[in-house]
Amino acid sequence: MIGIGTNLVTCPLQPSLGCVYKLVEVNGSPCLKLTEDEEKMTIPGMKTIYRLYDAAGHPFMDLMALEEEPSPSAGQELGIRVLGQLGETTKVIPTTVEPLHRTYFRDGQVCEPLPSLPEVRTHAQVSLSLLSPAHRRLHQPQPYPVAVTERLHRLFLELRQGSH
Repeated sequence: MIGIGTNLVTCPLQPSLGCVYKLVEVNGSPCLKLTEDEEKMTIPGMKTIYRLYDAAGHPFMDLMALEEEPSPSAGQELGIRVLGQLGETTKVIPTTVEPLHRTYFRDGQVCEPLPSLPEVRTHAQVSLSLLSPAHRRLHQPQPYPVAVTERLHRLFLELRQGSH
């Protein structure tokens, strides 16, 4: 298989949209894109994502989990791996857990009404306003972490080791 870059197939003077499609599951079996660059590896399997909030009501992390995993609960200690620091387990206890994953289309059909543009804008503004000042500041903002569950991390390691 080969990949052709956007700059090779379009005129650089014309606008183009660079997109990447990352395959994470084939016929119910999780799969992984292998590469030397860890940031470009895919995270395998069907996933869902949660936003974790602290006691002050600020989101402090987004957490990816396998779709079949039970939802994390407020007040429950979670063992997680932060992307970019997968070598170490971190323990967190969210005060509030918000599921973020929504399915709007299934089998080519709309299964939930799409929000209007003003609703999307309001949702984005509210989400930004909830971020802590450390994440929102323009000068040297604190990076907002995204993490994976221990179970998702184990699946990633199993697939990576199985391919060698």
